[in-house]
Amino acid sequence: MQNLPISRRTHLGLCGSALTGLFVARYLSAATTESKALINPKFQPAYDALADQMRRLYEICRVKVDGRELLRPCASPYYNGLWHDDFTWPHIGLPELQKTPVMRDSIAWLTEAMVDLPVVADRIEFDGTAVMSPGHWDGRPMSEEMTLHLPAAWTRLLSHAAEAGIEIPRRREWARLIERSFARVHFSFGLVWNDPQRKTVAFGFYDSIKQTGLVFMTSLVIKRGLERAAALFENDLPAETIADWKNKAQRIGENLHRLFDADIGGFVGATKVGRGFDVWGNGLAWPLATPEQRKVIAATFTKHRADIFALGCTRQNPYPDGWPGTTSKGYQNRGFWATGTGFVLPALAEADPDFALRLAQDLVENLDKIKRHEFIDATGKPGGPAEFLGSLSMPLMGLRAILTGRPLLEFM
Repeated sequence: MQNLPISRRTHLGLCGSALTGLFVARYLSAATTESKALINPKFQPAYDALADQMRRLYEICRVKVDGRELLRPCASPYYNGLWHDDFTWPHIGLPELQKTPVMRDSIAWLTEAMVDLPVVADRIEFDGTAVMSPGHWDGRPMSEEMTLHLPAAWTRLLSHAAEAGIEIPRRREWARLIERSFARVHFSFGLVWNDPQRKTVAFGFYDSIKQTGLVFMTSLVIKRGLERAAALFENDLPAETIADWKNKAQRIGENLHRLFDADIGGFVGATKVGRGFDVWGNGLAWPLATPEQRKVIAATFTKHRADIFALGCTRQNPYPDGWPGTTSKGYQNRGFWATGTGFVLPALAEADPDFALRLAQDLVENLDKIKRHEFIDATGKPGGPAEFLGSLSMPLMGLRAILTGRPLLEFM
């Protein structure tokens, strides 16, 4: 196995990260509830414009299945089922949507489809098929194991439903399913670990990307999932399980410095395959970074601005050829996503507020032109389905975080 060189500059950055735990506690305790006073009202027009688009698209994406109101990820059967993030994010970005019957109906429908499975599924198709891995339902799965972030994603859905006052049916069975699923997530040095010798998807929105070793975005999402699961199922599972989840969540925060490489310019997507600057992840991890790490991340965003942003959309990495170790020429490897803009806006609003505002305005201006497609290429040519909910929901989440002064990671 080849040893990766670590420069003195990187080593100092890693040592400084030992302060992360104290810094995070101070940052996250500052705003755990939304204030009626807007923290940064300049972003309100962009939020309002995207909220209007979301209200219209949400109605188009609603679909009736088995007498219940569910939600497609887009306005067509291109994605013909119910996914975790695609369903949950609209209800976080625009909380008024939780008042529709869709959240309650979807939880009831998912319960029937999901709780008897060995682990949580990638999604549930509208014909009732539980699809366990990304990829077409009758094609070869993209992953040999459960996609690593899934227990956190489904826990997020259940947690937000509970916060909206929805009673979770068969709650203890859900708790045991989530427990079984988290047990399939492996750790090394306190971070989520993806075996380099097996093909396993780490984070769902990176499903065509190879990332192995210690994985960044998945560790962030799993951290919040463990925290949510410990709170949600505290009375449904053994105390040892809850304590284990809390301990693992804490250890992720304490060990994120292992994924920081100052020479690369911030947190890397993974320590083995996929060792490159993770644009979305560095945005999401902003509240967990030390002040010195933030300076490095902000400088990278500025240096690679032309490589990362187009028409208000945001790439997953700044490299012309895409993620290190992945040869795909499109989609997640080289596409620009409106979804990704939501991940980086709160960080940019602190690091470079003028650019962040322009980016949000560019997105609002261009979404109609690209018909809210899932992604675009460098020339602006759309790809994936049109009228994709994620193109609105994640930017709404990012803007909501800015307006209320809450860390984006708190919503995850």
